[in-house]
Amino acid sequence: MNILCVSHTPDLKGSAVSLCELMKGLDPALFKPVAAFSKDGTLVSVLEDSGISTHVVGRRGFLRLDTLRGALHVIDTEKIDLVHVNSAVSFSKYFAMAARWRRLPVVWHVREDPWGKRLKSLKKWIAGLSTRIVVLTSQQEEAFRRTGKVIKIYNGVDTTRFRPDVGAEEFRKRFQIPEAAFVFGMVGSIEENKGTLNFLKAAQRMSTTGGNIFFAVVGGGLPEDVRNARRFARQDPFLASRTIFTGKLAEIPQVMCGLDVLVVASRWESFPRVLLESMACGKPAIAPAVGEIPRIMDADRTGILVCDNRVETLHEAMERCVRDKSRLQEMGRTALERVRGEFTIETHVGKVQEVYAQVLGERKRGR
Repeated sequence: MNILCVSHTPDLKGSAVSLCELMKGLDPALFKPVAAFSKDGTLVSVLEDSGISTHVVGRRGFLRLDTLRGALHVIDTEKIDLVHVNSAVSFSKYFAMAARWRRLPVVWHVREDPWGKRLKSLKKWIAGLSTRIVVLTSQQEEAFRRTGKVIKIYNGVDTTRFRPDVGAEEFRKRFQIPEAAFVFGMVGSIEENKGTLNFLKAAQRMSTTGGNIFFAVVGGGLPEDVRNARRFARQDPFLASRTIFTGKLAEIPQVMCGLDVLVVASRWESFPRVLLESMACGKPAIAPAVGEIPRIMDADRTGILVCDNRVETLHEAMERCVRDKSRLQEMGRTALERVRGEFTIETHVGKVQEVYAQVLGERKRGR
């Protein structure tokens, strides 16, 4: 069966990376993945190198009619049997419309804040066009409960790539971080929702802690958001000498191994794969109790679960890590065991394949 997987972004962002990991993990004896993106980018090349047929269908045309035509063209030429659209974005909507036009089942993977503007604006489209709605959190599940189409499937991580023995030396050497330094790091988009400035403000307060402490901000973002974060760090002598902005990096396993503690400072998250990646590398994390994070983390056993992303809250947790370094290794080992037991990419792919088989079976029976 040919499965068309649709992502609006080809960048190394959590939602798109998760979809690509799914495509690469599908059982080739059962399913053949085909990819479609709104523009060219990193993940297009990654999938093509893996032998997966990839299409770029731009956002264009009056009322996006050319996007709809492009979606129909991909569906027809690739002889698609099922369309899997990723995220609550309008680009996904046009592929879902094209799929229903061709009487194909649609699996819509929702990853966004159920109270956010993006999901609210597309909620009726998702409910009406989808055959199944895959969600990550209990809040998302409740938002679509009345449709009778919801199934909750957790993200998974590739534990052959993310593992403790990939080595931290390359990352630290490249960015001139001392071998003996204690490093807190954020990995992901630089933006308001991710709490980048809150992380930096909490880091600023660490100036009185003492010790060889460094801070890494790994990832890119909108130019204005990146400029604001860099400007804030430059204005403080302590931060300016100890904060590294790496930009976008591809080798995230080395990054995770190069950190001592990952900091998730988001206002809201659904099921952040960055947290799974950190755990798979045997690293503890500081993260807020939002979305499904309390389900991923075991408080005080795999990391430090905090109540919110306020500066004071993050700073207190970071201070705690520095004061009690001896517990961090134990937390990291427990985190590794947890992710290998519950959150592997194989588990994730297996559950998605079950959804595919179910909806394709229903289509065959004419339901």
